[in-house]
Amino acid sequence: MLLLDRRNRAHPEDGVDAPMHSEAKRCPMELRAEQAVRVYFSLDKTRPLGFEAFFLDILAYPPKDRVPQFMFMAEMMSISTGLLLFFVQTLATFEDEMSKLGLVSAAMATAAVLMFIGVSCMLMMFGMTASKVSSSVKHVFALSEGFVAPFMGFVYAVHLSIAAFALHALDSVGGTLGVGVCAFACLTLVFIYFYIGVHVVTNEALPVYHLSFWNQMDLVNGIAWVTSGRRALTERASRELDALMRVLPEDVRRILEEKDT
Repeated sequence: MLLLDRRNRAHPEDGVDAPMHSEAKRCPMELRAEQAVRVYFSLDKTRPLGFEAFFLDILAYPPKDRVPQFMFMAEMMSISTGLLLFFVQTLATFEDEMSKLGLVSAAMATAAVLMFIGVSCMLMMFGMTASKVSSSVKHVFALSEGFVAPFMGFVYAVHLSIAAFALHALDSVGGTLGVGVCAFACLTLVFIYFYIGVHVVTNEALPVYHLSFWNQMDLVNGIAWVTSGRRALTERASRELDALMRVLPEDVRRILEEKDT
């Protein structure tokens, strides 16, 4: 079993010699990963990376700690997905002579349930994949790409869940109390956005910098801009890049040096 494990994880960057390995030959995935690394650890914006940029800073970790970071994120999202699925499935009920608000609420809750189920399945497959790969740059890039779909599915399902609950409360309670519950549900979503903007995106200037222009123009990034003292995104990304360059492991530095030479 140990030999099989070493063969499955054989990669020069993990300290294990891969049989018949040639430095001159790289598979397409390696080339894509190296190109993404060179773009991410720079201020080059000729080609936006996409949302996988939010996970590429894991490459600054020591190789042995990279895959566990992905497993931890997948585990936390899996737990949250299960809890929210248990909650929103109670709203996904259709009855005879439902009001329009009730029908819309049930339809949105049904969509959220299906999305949460899809996210749960994707996270299970993601965990199976992550348990078998090494911590090489190629595999970290592949895991970064693979985590985007369940992450975005989770985000959209949460929005649908909150909207379904707000409409359900407005339809069930009615009157001033129903409007108040609906407004509070909307404020909850706004509060989440403010929390992400203040405590998360403020410290993620480099990944945001590598997103497309339209993805940078959302509310969360505006909140992060205000929180950071209204400093330009390029300035904040440059500072984060300087800090990362001081702690990059050797395998990432080797890719960046190949570009320079």
